[in-house]
Parts: sequence; C-alpha cells; structure tokens
Amino acid sequence: MNGDLRRRLALGAGVGALFLVVGYAMLSFAAVLVFAVFLYYAVRPIFRSLTRLRLGRRLRAVLSLVVFGVPFLVLVAYAVAIVAAEIQSLLDTDTADRIVNELNIASLDLDQAQSLATGEGIDTSFDTVADGLLSAAGTVGSLFVQLLLVVLVTYYLLVDGPQVTAWLLDTYDDSGVGRRYLAAVDDELGIALFGNIVNVFATAIIAIGVFLLYNLLAPSVVAVPYPGLLGALAGIGSLVPVIGIKLVYVPLTAGLAGAAWVADEPELLPAVGILFVVSAVVIDFVPDFLIRALISSEDTHTGLLIIAYIVGPSVFGFYGLFLAPILLVCLTNAVTVLLPYVVSGETAGKAQSRLDQYTTNPEQDD
Repeated sequence: MNGDLRRRLALGAGVGALFLVVGYAMLSFAAVLVFAVFLYYAVRPIFRSLTRLRLGRRLRAVLSLVVFGVPFLVLVAYAVAIVAAEIQSLLDTDTADRIVNELNIASLDLDQAQSLATGEGIDTSFDTVADGLLSAAGTVGSLFVQLLLVVLVTYYLLVDGPQVTAWLLDTYDDSGVGRRYLAAVDDELGIALFGNIVNVFATAIIAIGVFLLYNLLAPSVVAVPYPGLLGALAGIGSLVPVIGIKLVYVPLTAGLAGAAWVADEPELLPAVGILFVVSAVVIDFVPDFLIRALISSEDTHTGLLIIAYIVGPSVFGFYGLFLAPILLVCLTNAVTVLLPYVVSGETAGKAQSRLDQYTTNPEQDD
C-alpha cells in the first residue's frame, strides 16, 4: 500500500468519523429537521410565486415564512394541543398519557397544563410556585427553540438549498444519476408531501373550526362531543379518498340526531341537519375535491402513502406522519433510478410504474 493511498484512507476515516458525529447530533433534532423539510415544501410555492415581484431570495423567504409558515405552525400546534387534551378527557389518565407519550406530541405534560389552566390542585407555597414557573419556562423555552430551529432551517433551505445541491452534484455526480434522483424526489415530495399532508391538516383545521362554531350555537343536547379529536379524525380520514371523511361526520350526525330523538326534542333535528350539510360541503367536498385535485400526487401509489401515514406515527411518533412519506418517496425513486444504475450501470432510468399500466389475461381473473 503506497503512501498516497494510506493518506486517502486516513482522511476518509476522519471524514467518516466527522459525519458520524454530526449524524448523531442531528438525531437529537430529527423531528425539527423533518418539520423543516415539510415546511420548506409547504412554503416553496409561495416563495416561487413571489419571484414575479422581483424581490431578493432572502426577502421572499422571510415573506413566505411570515405570511404562511409561522402562522401554519402555530395553528397546527394549537390543534395538536386541543386533540391531546381531548384524548386525556376521553380516556382514563394512564391510557391517555401512554398515547401522548407514544406519539411524542412535543413532550406535552397534559396534567400540568390542565392544572395551570383551571387553577385546580395548585399548591400556593413559594417553592411549589417557583418550581412550576421554572418547569413551565423550561417547556416554553424548549418549544420556542425548536420552533426557531424549524424556521431557521426552512429559511436557509429556501435561500441556499438550490446552490448547495447544485455544488454537490457538480462536484460528485459525474454520471448524472444523482441529479436525476434528486430531481425526481424533489418533484414528488413537492406534490406528495405538500399535497397530501397539507390536505390532512387543512381538513382537520376546517373540521375543528366547524365543530367548535357549531357547539357555540347548538344546544348542549346535540353538541359535538370532543370537537378537536373528531376534527383530527376527519383530517386523517381524508387520506382515504371519497369515503374517509364520511366515516366521521355521518356517524356523528346520526348519533346527534338519535340523542335529540331520545331526549324528546325533535325541534333540534334541523340543527343536526345543518351540521350534516355544512360538514358535507365545507369539510368533505371542498378539501377532498378542490385541494386534492390541485395538489395531489399521481406518481406515488396511493395505497403505499396511506400505509406510510399509518405506520409512520406508530414507529417514529407524531413526526412520523411527515417522515414516513419522505422515506417512501426516497425509497421508490431509489428503486427506479438508483438501483438500475447499481445493477447494470444504466443511467437513463425509467419512470415509476403504476399498477393501472398493466393488464391481465381475463381468463386468469376467474
């Protein structure tokens, strides 16, 4: 082994060790990085649309985050807090705590939040109050740091991401396979991640708003129980086209109608009917047929996406809802772009195949 090769191996080992240390550090902020990638694809259409105003990249990035990014994060955090609190009120304390801990929803301490909000069970001694304030300050500070990191990473992805990617490809991608792979992943994530995830959250937020507004106007007999939780379920149900959201509001309105009938107050049935119509139009029709038609994915298999959305949170926690579709898109494009190059050296590649491109022998269908 000559001296040049030994030096290269030593440098390679040093670079590999450096990458391992950085990767280990990044694991502690995995959720932050995943949320930043999602927010990047969510605000990028706005960032690009501002090009017509002839603004600089930095100003466009700031405007995109201020106009859409930060308000969307705050709205999502508020919706998640409502859902987490209603899970606790619906289930027994131990079960609810287990669910929240498994989902890892921003490390929420629901018991502490509920006691602080209601003023129940609070010891007014100085030491207890000081400990509570320090604990609350630590939680708020941690959430603020994580939110700040998400915004900063998203900002630099918008501003410097394309230049860094172009430099890496020009430096290390002689075959052009890496360029095709990143282009395919980027295009698909821009549709699948932005389209499907935003559709879930848009549907959930709309549903929560509709149910909360309805509860303000409707009598308690026909009030929607746990509006935040049911709104979140409607958002998750939007992953299943056509029937998914109906599995939430149809049984809900039927149950409310039954409650009005049992209470011998048939005059409340029109209110339930209005809720059904509003749910069908505002919660079901608008997101499922308008938003999905504009931004849904046609390349990644819908069934695989649904499985990813189900498996992701159970494996990675709450941020798995964002991470799983990213991994799925990276995997499918690795199979269709990178694997042919690894196996045969083919650089042209093929587009991702769809099941409806294949036909079967009718005699074999029996």
